Amino acid sequence: MTHSTDRPLPLDALWNDPDDGAEEAFLPWWPFPSEVVVEDRTDTPFPHSEHKRDRPRPADSVYALVLHQMAFRRSRSRGPGRYDGVTAHYIITESGRLAQLHPVTTYLFASNGFNSGSVAVEFSGNLPSVRGRCWSPDTHGCHELTRAQVDAGRGLLRHLVREIGLTHVLAHRQASGSRTNCPGPDIWYNVGQWGVDELGLKDGGPGFHLKGANPIPDQWRTWGRSPAR
Repeated sequence: MTHSTDRPLPLDALWNDPDDGAEEAFLPWWPFPSEVVVEDRTDTPFPHSEHKRDRPRPADSVYALVLHQMAFRRSRSRGPGRYDGVTAHYIITESGRLAQLHPVTTYLFASNGFNSGSVAVEFSGNLPSVRGRCWSPDTHGCHELTRAQVDAGRGLLRHLVREIGLTHVLAHRQASGSRTNCPGPDIWYNVGQWGVDELGLKDGGPGFHLKGANPIPDQWRTWGRSPAR
């Protein structure tokens, strides 16, 4: 079953970086502060020329945040800078540091059919499906969503609701036929479903997906597993 989403609107902001040399300890599990700190890396050169920042779009065309998992995790030695080549507007590292790589007015090839009206956030890690399976674990490892990442993801949703009037939170799989575990049950339940239940955001409703893509599984909506340390 397919439906169309509504629309509305822009963005910006991240976590303090006390030491860019290490991605240190995980942050404790506490309610996220009302003000989220976003590390601005929008002036950092982007490695992939096909995704140049000179592909503008109107700020008021952005209505949704699309949740992704990277399906990999890199060495902690360079802080958020190790993810500068990720095709997303925001990234969240395993210690909960949130960085903005591109302005909200930049069109990125990140979320398939949602690209024109959304910004994308990528969570570091190769996270399991409902069956506990990770993609190519021998190559990319198999990780757990951290409590700090949940805090940062929820903080980003609050920030975008306040700053740009965000109305939707969506899963990448809703626009992709192949990314069936993107973002996965842990991210969706703890961040996406939380945004629907607590902030009143829309996800298209039960069964919503673009043509050839996949709806959010009912099991993701009730996953309920606490994020691991």
